[in-house]
Amino acid sequence: MYKKCDFFRLEHTHIETINHNTMNLKIILIIIALANPNEKEAFEHYISQIRAQYELVGAKPVKYPVNHVVMGEEKPDFIMVVEFPNQEALQKLFTSEDYKKLVPYREKAFTDLKVFLSKRE
Repeated sequence: MYKKCDFFRLEHTHIETINHNTMNLKIILIIIALANPNEKEAFEHYISQIRAQYELVGAKPVKYPVNHVVMGEEKPDFIMVVEFPNQEALQKLFTSEDYKKLVPYREKAFTDLKVFLSKRE
């Protein structure tokens, strides 16, 4: 299992650290994930629900399967890049009650989950 933490607090802290001058810049969420093969139901539930949440805030997810490892030893199952229209949309997603309900599924669904934030004009 990946190291669990208070992901809401972590996400909210990182969201808040994005400069307020960037409120109208697109925010990019980059996800590198290794699914838990023993929790297929949790994975399917999480993926279907998070897609619906992305749609509600106008985010555009693009999933990329990983075919080969060039460097490193562990091959993630997928990399996903999610483009949010602005910081407000990102905050709306991660602070929503619907998203908070998905956390137990997310924690079961992945053995390793890395999430990065970026921004672009």
